[in-house]
Amino acid sequence: MSSIRKRFLISAVANAGRAAISLAVGLLVARGLGPADYGNLAYLLGSFWAIRALLDIGSSSAFYTFIAQRGRSFKYYAIYFAWLVFQFLFSLALVVVLLPGTLVEQFWLGLDRDLIVLALLATFLQNQVWMTVVQMHEAVRKTVRIQVAGVLIILSHLILVCAMLLGDWLSLSAVLWAIVGEYFVMAVWLSMTLRGAYAIQPTTVNSSHEDWQSVLKAYVIYCRPMAVIAVFTFVYEMVDRWLLQRYGGASQQGFYQVAAQLSTISLLAASSILNIFWKEIAEANERGAHERVAGMYQKTTQSLVFVAAFVACFLVPWTETLVDTLLGSAFHSAWPVLAVMLFYPIHQTVGQINGTLFMATGRNSVYMKLTVMGLLVSIPVSYALIASGTAWGEIGLGMGAMGLAVKIVGLNFIFVNIQSWVISRHYGISFEWSEPLVAILILLLISFSCKFMVGQLHSHVQPTIEASGLWSMLTWMGVAGVLYLASGLALVTQVPSLAGMQQNEVRRYWVKFGDFFRLSNG
Repeated sequence: MSSIRKRFLISAVANAGRAAISLAVGLLVARGLGPADYGNLAYLLGSFWAIRALLDIGSSSAFYTFIAQRGRSFKYYAIYFAWLVFQFLFSLALVVVLLPGTLVEQFWLGLDRDLIVLALLATFLQNQVWMTVVQMHEAVRKTVRIQVAGVLIILSHLILVCAMLLGDWLSLSAVLWAIVGEYFVMAVWLSMTLRGAYAIQPTTVNSSHEDWQSVLKAYVIYCRPMAVIAVFTFVYEMVDRWLLQRYGGASQQGFYQVAAQLSTISLLAASSILNIFWKEIAEANERGAHERVAGMYQKTTQSLVFVAAFVACFLVPWTETLVDTLLGSAFHSAWPVLAVMLFYPIHQTVGQINGTLFMATGRNSVYMKLTVMGLLVSIPVSYALIASGTAWGEIGLGMGAMGLAVKIVGLNFIFVNIQSWVISRHYGISFEWSEPLVAILILLLISFSCKFMVGQLHSHVQPTIEASGLWSMLTWMGVAGVLYLASGLALVTQVPSLAGMQQNEVRRYWVKFGDFFRLSNG
């Protein structure tokens, strides 16, 4: 059986490669489409993501939690697959038949209905279908296979996008058709190769207890509070997206999407561990090993928050340079939004771990109450920050993408800390809300200092860093990165608690690094 550490390292390496390629693809698509069309693409995919969350009602979380606990019969999977087919057909009927044309016009703000249907298909394959394939692999610890497949998908997308740019046929519909083809082919292939991994063991699965009534009952119990979350999440997502599209326009939607995509670099470590963490927590909780659950939660949270803060704080001083160099002058106005959004993944990392812990241990009612509380506060704040001043009296500030970024970062900090406090009380562990803030302030000071030193050095070669091209920017960011990394390692060595480590762990890692260095040099 693969160790958690080995699976995490494999997942982290694959996610790093996939994230780098995905970022490159996103930047190419953004430059090729321009702010307005890129904003329309983001709005289409975002709206169907929200609809997916509404129809899912937490069933995907229940599915993964149940298959992570123990083996399941073929009948169990057949029931869930039928539910996925129903979700797609109902969504399709909603867009094509059930919703009147005027409502479609107001909801998607004049976008073509054929594009809307295509976005529905792309989102369904990219989210529901692919998520199910990933969950089935992680449940039997097939991390390597699923991570390699994920890299192959994004590589295929990069090749297709480059071909579209070279052939001058990049468009909204072309990007959506590429997503459809990539995820369909890979999902079918992986599903066929996985059948042998689900051979049922008579000692662990009693298929007579998995008739559709018992399966449905288990799902209803699990999903009842999750359905409430789904409704509020749908409203929350659609209000944010619709307000930005309505009052800010497609370009503001594009600015926000670019900032959100670039900021997700800091979520790399968290996305690498979540499914593994979910599997191990669900299994440990099923055995009643609550001390192990608490220990894994504390260690994972402290380590990943520091990693997210480390990456984000390095990028903050370089936001304007990054946007201008990578996306061009058309996206220049997005750089302040990116500067704010880079702080979002730090506490979002904690939010994802908290949500995973709640769902993997079946404490969905508590998670539902905390989530709904945050969503209820979020909606009026979104309106006040995004809508124009004449939209409703003089309330709206008309801040567009910046308003949405400020709202998301600020409220995320508050409500994630409330979640963490509840978890800490439940497991009897300490709640240290201020430690991440201390780490962020120290890392920001180091990062700005590194950029200042590099800027002074660079000024003797070229007038400003911002005037440089892509390779020059990467070179000087690399120099600053080396200084920043060295300073960060020194910080962790002196204050290991900031990274969720102890002094003996730091010494052990330094010894391993020294041994590796000696071996590599003969």
